[in-house]
Amino acid sequence: MILYDIPDIRLFWSEDERFLKQFIGPHIWQKIKFQPLSRYPPLINDISFWLPSETYSQNDFYDLVRTIGGDLIEKVVLLDEFAHPK
Repeated sequence: MILYDIPDIRLFWSEDERFLKQFIGPHIWQKIKFQPLSRYPPLINDISFWLPSETYSQNDFYDLVRTIGGDLIEKVVLLDEFAHPK
């Protein structure tokens, strides 16, 4: 715990990938410092919507989500895009 500055011993029994991935390094002597995890568990929501305008930008949606969700939003990702041929 002291070596990596880990504040809670219960994290050693964690199966959370966010914790485990921090300690995978290319070299055994690479210095690793623990990065605190979010106090909220990961949550994935899918959203689909229709956009009638060509002037829409992905950043417009990201800004809207972060304006409403504030600090609770950690990551917004576009996974798929579909355009009907008509």
